[in-house]
Amino acid sequence: MISKLRFDKICLVLICILLTCACNHVREEVIETYENGKPMLVRLYKGSKKDPTLVGEKMYYENGTLQLEKHFSGKPETPDGTWKYYWDNGNLFATGDFTSNHEFGSNWVFLNRNGENWYPGKLDSTYITSFSNLGTPSTVVFCTGKHQDVVQFYSNYTVRSTERLTDGNRQGKIYFYFPNGNVQVEANFENGVENGPYTVYHENGLPFYMGNYKDGKRIGIWEFYDKDGTLLKTQDYDKE
Repeated sequence: MISKLRFDKICLVLICILLTCACNHVREEVIETYENGKPMLVRLYKGSKKDPTLVGEKMYYENGTLQLEKHFSGKPETPDGTWKYYWDNGNLFATGDFTSNHEFGSNWVFLNRNGENWYPGKLDSTYITSFSNLGTPSTVVFCTGKHQDVVQFYSNYTVRSTERLTDGNRQGKIYFYFPNGNVQVEANFENGVENGPYTVYHENGLPFYMGNYKDGKRIGIWEFYDKDGTLLKTQDYDKE
């Protein structure tokens, strides 16, 4: 038979094990939901409910698909581990390493909606310079030699703008996009200055106004249209 003293020791050990498991157990708490009742923001905690430690965070699309998952070291809002971001079709969009507590992460990999490398060419490095208010990658720089291809994303990972910097100057075509994917601005740059055709569009895809630049100045005839495609006016910048 087990003596009372030994029994008490066993009980004490079991209580300690249970307490340890309880402290290490990760529980999820729904913070925000969509109108359809599905979770939008979920936070992961360890420790007691009276003294919780935030160790992770998940966000979901309205269709219930996971949009992102973050990890924290246990210190208040300190990034840790591998962060993952997903397209609304469930495919991976990006991963970044935060184990060194780098503010913008490292070892980033970006994929398109079909699961292919976002930037098909050989890269020297990829890094992030800003995040959105939701914590999604907002501005990403793909570096090859003296070129930096800068891509800005909306929070659902659709493209907001693309441009190329060469030796720090804008070079070639630059595009800005509406959230629906239509082009908002199409411009040409040479050594950081507007040169060539320049077109601004309405959100429905029809031109808003267009013309040409030379050395950063508008030249020639510019045309201005309403949302239905009707020409409203023209302006000759050579006569100003």
